[in-house]
Amino acid sequence: HAVVAPLSLIVSAFAPVSDVRSTLTPELHPGEDTELLLLDLGRGRNRLGASALCQVYGAIGHGAPDLDDPKLLIGFFEALQALQKAGLVRAYHDRSDGGVFVTLVEMAFAAGAGLQIELPAGDSSDVAALFSEELGAVLEIDESARESVSVVLQAHGVPYHPIGRPTREQAIVIRRGERTLFEGERSALRGVWSET
Repeated sequence: HAVVAPLSLIVSAFAPVSDVRSTLTPELHPGEDTELLLLDLGRGRNRLGASALCQVYGAIGHGAPDLDDPKLLIGFFEALQALQKAGLVRAYHDRSDGGVFVTLVEMAFAAGAGLQIELPAGDSSDVAALFSEELGAVLEIDESARESVSVVLQAHGVPYHPIGRPTREQAIVIRRGERTLFEGERSALRGVWSET
């Protein structure tokens, strides 16, 4: 028998929780007045070294994502705890495994949703913006909670960008500035994703 395991370390942990119903999941809420935020602990660096994208092309890449500011990670954790306790997060998914593109489409798969996304402009390439595995996450919040969420994120020093919303359509559209980086059907993407 051949046993195949991921090339990266996987750590599992167990801990008591006060209310299992408050668990954050990646399942979006299309058709409701929600929006998506990218929490970017990489601060736009979008380094691709050692990423899944590099592995696909048999490369190592240059400059791997790193925790440049440990206090930022602490702020990120504390902000998420505060937002969750206040009931302000509708959905959550980290971007550490495949980048923001994979994060977003996995969230769309979980809900059977489409996406209308506008990634922030920056100095990195479009490919790096899509597939960098810098620390961070995508949150879905109610549009009516935008100000409250912003106050919490700013108080903890967490950089974030509003990037779009889920839809009830099949289409997943990701833009950056004037460029459309991806446009396709969720069902076709899910088929490709499932093959791997």
